[in-house]
Amino acid sequence: MEEKEIKKLLDKFKAGKCTANELELLQQWMHDFDHDTITEQPSNNLKQTIWEQIENRTVTTGKLRRLNTTWLKIAAVLLITLFAGILLSRKLAGHQSNLISYQVITAPKGQMKQIMLPDSTIVHLNAASTIKFPVKFNGKTREIYLVDGEAFFEVKHIATQPFLVHTANITTQVLGTSFNIKFYKELPHIQVFVNSGKVEIHDKKHTIGMYTPNQQLVYNKNDQTFVKQQVADDNQLSWMRDELVLNDVSFKEVAVYLQNRYNVSFKCNNKKLYQQHYSVRFSNKLSINQVIDILQLIDGRKYQLQGSTVNIK
Repeated sequence: MEEKEIKKLLDKFKAGKCTANELELLQQWMHDFDHDTITEQPSNNLKQTIWEQIENRTVTTGKLRRLNTTWLKIAAVLLITLFAGILLSRKLAGHQSNLISYQVITAPKGQMKQIMLPDSTIVHLNAASTIKFPVKFNGKTREIYLVDGEAFFEVKHIATQPFLVHTANITTQVLGTSFNIKFYKELPHIQVFVNSGKVEIHDKKHTIGMYTPNQQLVYNKNDQTFVKQQVADDNQLSWMRDELVLNDVSFKEVAVYLQNRYNVSFKCNNKKLYQQHYSVRFSNKLSINQVIDILQLIDGRKYQLQGSTVNIK
């Protein structure tokens, strides 16, 4: 029986206006209800009482006789309550079936991590980076989120299930390829560098374009403008190798990398310093004190490490 029909019959039953045929329909519904396993069943005594009150109103001639109105109301209330419980349980069950369970993994400062996603895609996380992904890819797409930091993806090729990485305002979509995404909340840009294969990038308004190996997107988070660059080397991936190479980047970006790699913080009262651009190359085997010595030689400023803070004067 449809939901509207059952409600209508229950209203008529409560008012004592059901015909014999309508009572038979209610009997059938009660019979079906006996076999419903979604919600908790009423006790045998209560169920028997409802049955008796319905059956007492059915006569062989099809005529109706009056019932005690108290029992009518009790029976109707019980039926309505139980019916509502079934509907609610079914709706909740349907809602829960659409829920997606996510896993969040973070590479803490000073550490890098390599993880395998449920589809066998490999993800390399730079220090202080966080990724969020479903425990299982069940839909038509494989969608994950780079919450903060930097990650290199070696995507498992599945032609029928595109792989999408959501990063702030932009989405990178592939089938099977390798690429790097840099998304630090402290920095004004998002960078996507393609190492192999082909990727499609779009923001919330339009498709930005297709990118192939050694091409890079630099997306400004503030004004939503972007630049497509042809890169001669793969220094964008140097953070995974023996040395870190940064070409023509702001001191702010250098500081973010060093803070995450060595778990320190830089403190400087001169805001202009963070706007200056540097090209640096650091071996990943250097200590923070050795890195500080190199920075002092580059810009002539005094760097002093106190605890986990690097003070710049």
